[in-house]
Amino acid sequence: MVGPGLSRGQGSGVRVVPPYSVTCVRRLLCAGCVALLLLGVAVRAAAETVVESEIQNQLIGVWDGSDLGLGGVAVGRIEFRSAPAPMVQARLVLNTTAAQLQSNGDTISTAFVDVPRASLRFRFPLTEDYTMRVAAGRDRLAWGIGSLFNAGDLIYGADGSGAADFTALDDLRDETSWLYSAYLPIGERAYLEPVFLPPLPELVLGDELAATGTAVVPGGADESRLGLRLHAVMGGLSLEPAYLYDGNEDMHHAAFSVQGNLWADLYAAARLSLDDRIPSQFGSVLEERSSASLGAFRTFRVGHDRNLTARMESLIRPGAAWSDQDSQDAEYAVLLHPELVFSPGRTLNIIGRAVVSPLDSSALVIAGFSWNIFTGFYAESFAAAQLGDNTAVFGWDRPGSLSMSSGFRYRF
Repeated sequence: MVGPGLSRGQGSGVRVVPPYSVTCVRRLLCAGCVALLLLGVAVRAAAETVVESEIQNQLIGVWDGSDLGLGGVAVGRIEFRSAPAPMVQARLVLNTTAAQLQSNGDTISTAFVDVPRASLRFRFPLTEDYTMRVAAGRDRLAWGIGSLFNAGDLIYGADGSGAADFTALDDLRDETSWLYSAYLPIGERAYLEPVFLPPLPELVLGDELAATGTAVVPGGADESRLGLRLHAVMGGLSLEPAYLYDGNEDMHHAAFSVQGNLWADLYAAARLSLDDRIPSQFGSVLEERSSASLGAFRTFRVGHDRNLTARMESLIRPGAAWSDQDSQDAEYAVLLHPELVFSPGRTLNIIGRAVVSPLDSSALVIAGFSWNIFTGFYAESFAAAQLGDNTAVFGWDRPGSLSMSSGFRYRF
C-alpha cells in the first residue's frame, strides 16, 4: 500500500519522499473544488431532466395464406425532455425494436434502433417587443386537420394508412422528419409558420437500415422542401392555407383546411399539386392533381364515467378510379375511415377501426382493447382482418389478411 508522502524505491523497502509543496496543495484543492462544482451541475441537470420510458412486449400471429405464423415483438422507448423552461426546450426519443416471426419452418428476425425525435425548440427575440419561436432537428409538424386522412398535410401526405399505427389509442400517425421551422405571431389568434425540410438521412441503425434501403448520404440542396403555413381563427372557424415546394419531385403543393364545431367537430381540407406538365384544360387539372378530406368527431356521454368517441373520415381523389378495377393495386377515388372508442370506465378502452374501400367492397377492420390495470401498466390485445375478394385492395385470402397481437405495456 502506497500512501501520500511514500513511493516505491528500487530494491527492498520503502523510500520516504518530501511532502507536497504548498503550491501543489492549493492546486489540488482548486481542482477538487472545480470537480465538485461540475459534478453538482451534472447531478442537478440530470435531476431536472424529465425521463420517461416504455417497454412493450407482444405475442403476434399472422396468417400467411396457408398457415398461422407465430412471433414476438419487443419495443423499448426512452424519452428525454429538458426541464420546463420559458426560453429553450429539448427532446430526444430513442426506440429499440426486436422482432421474430416463424412460419412454415422459416424464421424472420429483425432488430434496429431509430431516433424519431431529436429536436430543440426555443424563443428567438427579434426586437424588444417581438419574439419568434424556432424548432430545429428531427420532429413533427402537424399541418392540416385529420386523424388518418388529411389532405392539408402537405409534408407527410393525405393518405396515412401506410404509416399508421392502428393499435395506438391517441394519434394514429406520428411521422417525423428533419426540419427547421419558425412560429411568427401576426395577431392575437394568427401566426405564420415557414419551414425548411432538408433531405437528411433517417436515424435508423440495425437490420431496418438494410431492409428499407435507407440512404446514408444526404441529398442535394435542390431536393429540399420549403413551405409556409398561415393559421388564423375567424368567426369560430380555424382557417389554414398552406404551400409547399418539393424540390425532389419539382412539385408545387397548395392546401386549404378549415375546422369548426356544429354539434360535432367538423373539418375539411383540399389540396392541389402542380408541376411544369400542366394539362391544358382547367377541369383536368382539378381532376388529376387534387384531393380532399372530410371528417367529423364527437364524444358522447353514455353514463357515469362512460364515454363513446365516434369519428368518420373520408378521402376523395377525383383523378383515381370510380369503379371496381378488379386489381389489388388499384387506386380508388373514395376511402373511408370509421372509428369507435368505448370507455366503460376510466381504465378500459374498447377500440374499433376500419379503412373501407367502398368502390370495390373491401375493408381492413381492426378491433381490440387497452386496459390500464394499474398506473403505467397496460394489457392490450388487437385483431385485424382484411375483408374482400382476391381482386380487391383488401382481400381475405392473401398473406397477412389476418393478424392478432396480445401483450403488455409499461410506462415508467
